Amino acid sequence: MLREYFTQDLFTGLILVCLLLLVATRQLFTTRFNDFLSVTYNIKYLKLYARERKEFDFFNILLFANFIISAGIFSFLILKNLITQTFEVYSVLPSIVLVFIIILILKSFLERVVGYYFEFLDLVKIYLLHKNSFKYISGLILVLINILLLFSDLDKKLTIYVSLSLLFLINLSGFIRFLKPYQKEVIHNFFYFLLYLCALEIGPYVILYKVFKDYFG
Repeated sequence: MLREYFTQDLFTGLILVCLLLLVATRQLFTTRFNDFLSVTYNIKYLKLYARERKEFDFFNILLFANFIISAGIFSFLILKNLITQTFEVYSVLPSIVLVFIIILILKSFLERVVGYYFEFLDLVKIYLLHKNSFKYISGLILVLINILLLFSDLDKKLTIYVSLSLLFLINLSGFIRFLKPYQKEVIHNFFYFLLYLCALEIGPYVILYKVFKDYFG
């Protein structure tokens, strides 16, 4: 019972950290944050900040930190509720967060290298802005999802499946929004862009699924 209280306190603390990160982002970058919140239905944010294309300015770092923590909690809750094993939160959760950090930073580096090597770096930078914007929106939604999973009486499995579907649709809409204005550039570099998607978008998640299935399944 005492361990359960400590575990719940840990998640409560992490949720508070996420909320503080979002409040700090809102206070420090009020106008940009408000533009960012409309990214799912308005292209204003993407147009305004496409010129900067700074992936690791302080605004993005705050949202990246929120996404990493929120995605880590959500991934742990998926394991806890969908896999019939007992997991030690103090060892598994940090491992998940560390894996996310390594993969996302490594992916970002490799994506830029591939874009530079195949001479469509500008297209890759614009794509990363779109992708990261919708990823960080997912991070905001994950805070609410985690609160529901941790503190509500909703059916956990149903909530997880609905949440996964919602997150998939949000990020798919982001990909479609990217394709519409840049379809000529994508078609012109179609072969390389397809290789890029398979190697750096689909591949890492297939590997992650395989690792989690073998290790936890």
